[in-house]
Amino acid sequence: MKTIDELRDGMESNGYAHYDRDAFYHGATEVCYIPENAETLDECYSYLDLLGIVEEWAKENQDYLVRHETDVQTILTNMFENLTWEFPQTYLNELN
Repeated sequence: MKTIDELRDGMESNGYAHYDRDAFYHGATEVCYIPENAETLDECYSYLDLLGIVEEWAKENQDYLVRHETDVQTILTNMFENLTWEFPQTYLNELN
């Protein structure tokens, strides 16, 4: 298993977070996003990790889905494309 630093070395960075678009779109279990302040491998996210987070958020925020005429997959994709440094939960909390 790679270390968090080894994962970061193989990913693109915006100067804060690290991301891998290919892993998000084609490698469901590969790490695709590492927030700026991540310190452990548990804070590195694969597509499936992000999907689970969005699904849990959506269960508690059905009114948001209806109000914005959106779904889990759209929110997931938009979240991944717009994360800049934050943890996924922070991004979702800011949607409300």
